[in-house]
Amino acid sequence: MVTYWWSQRSGENLFMEITRRDDTGGDLKAPTTARGGVNTPGYTLVSAVQANSVIVHYDSAAEQIVGVSRATGERFNEPIWWAARGSYARKAGAKPTWLPGLVVALEDYRPMAEPLPLAVLRQRRLALLAIRDKLQAEYPGQPLYFPWIPYQNSLRTFQTYLAKLPNAVLDVLPEVKGVVAALAEEPSSETLTQQNIEEAERQVASAAGRPRTPRRGQGFAIDQQVKVAVETYAMNEAFIYYSKLGKVTDTSRTQSFDYAVEIDGVLWHVEVKGTTGDPEEILLTPSEVQHANDYPCVALFVVSNIAATRDKHGEIITSGGTRTIFHPWLLDRARLSPIGYRYRLHGDLEGTGPP
Repeated sequence: MVTYWWSQRSGENLFMEITRRDDTGGDLKAPTTARGGVNTPGYTLVSAVQANSVIVHYDSAAEQIVGVSRATGERFNEPIWWAARGSYARKAGAKPTWLPGLVVALEDYRPMAEPLPLAVLRQRRLALLAIRDKLQAEYPGQPLYFPWIPYQNSLRTFQTYLAKLPNAVLDVLPEVKGVVAALAEEPSSETLTQQNIEEAERQVASAAGRPRTPRRGQGFAIDQQVKVAVETYAMNEAFIYYSKLGKVTDTSRTQSFDYAVEIDGVLWHVEVKGTTGDPEEILLTPSEVQHANDYPCVALFVVSNIAATRDKHGEIITSGGTRTIFHPWLLDRARLSPIGYRYRLHGDLEGTGPP
């Protein structure tokens, strides 16, 4: 277990997300490992976020602090569509792909009345760097994960996804301190009843290989790392396959299907499933069943018998697998049993390919 410098300090619960995203205040998410299978502090620090931790959001495209939000304490593993955007990643030619990821749920996003730009942070650089130097003297040899570093005669934001924001910084940034204080006074927006409903829904969704909506809870008590690695493998296999046939759009976080693919002018909705077992049955959520009934151009892409092993470092290695593709997928309700649902593939194992 990692011991951080703030572990013995009461109330040190501030972090800063440094990213460019369209859904500012959305859940924190990061790969469980970085490029090449190594651990990156900016990613692993996501696991240190606890219930009621406060996240300060820095928009690296606009170069300004734009708002704050609060962690609910809920976290789960799921595949995420990811590409590192730092200079090192760009030089290495990093491209987006599905990776096993960790998601930490956030709530109660509060935007700044006026975003705090990098230019103002630079005006206060001496005070900010003095906090860093004092911490380094107090904790020699320990990583601080400080959000800013000296740059020429000024400072710049550290190239990371998540950084630790010391509480002392709020005295230097009173604009942020006011928003954080207002957030602390606001009660949690979710009721226990709603949490229980979402947890029940999520358990079904997680077991069906769709941990993306609803986004709460821990899922079933199984080897979640293996499950996510298998889902990730199947999503990448389906993306590679359909990218050769048409334009692929990821819809997994917003719709009840995984990909929208335009093939010869027809928009197909593709459901993706991955399993380490034989292609006998899959789990479906009620929304997946409803969508398969309602939309006329649905395809089912199943990768079964995926080999999942752990290397000497404990990382999950996935390989192999057998593709079974139903294109179109005509849902046979006689094969459904309402525990999820389960859908028997027996009788259609040859599948059909796109025309």
